[in-house]
Amino acid sequence: MAEKKSLYRFTIGFNPGDPAHRQVAELLNQQGRRKAQFLVNAILHYIHCPETPDLPEPVEPPAGMSQADMEALVVRSLEERGYLNTERSSENNETAHDMPEPSFDGTLDAAGFAAISDSLAAFRGK
Repeated sequence: MAEKKSLYRFTIGFNPGDPAHRQVAELLNQQGRRKAQFLVNAILHYIHCPETPDLPEPVEPPAGMSQADMEALVVRSLEERGYLNTERSSENNETAHDMPEPSFDGTLDAAGFAAISDSLAAFRGK
């Protein structure tokens, strides 16, 4: 990776679909031109506060994992957590390719968010 031009300048993108990211973005926007000092104070407090849990180490995705392997891992993870019904119609030998595409109206309920969260945790090895 190429070395940064300026070691003290950062660009951070927040995920507008994540409520925690939205909340932090709103707090930072309230800081005006004092965002850097706010972040310094927050991070130093987080690091030095004895009641704060350790930050988890980022986990790299497995190298060379095919899309089919990744899909199988997601399906297995969802099945283990009870979010996916593994019983398929054996009478007419339906496969996943024969099943209709699920419809999605753009919203997720609590169970949907929980399924995604659990799947991500499984990828991270938690």
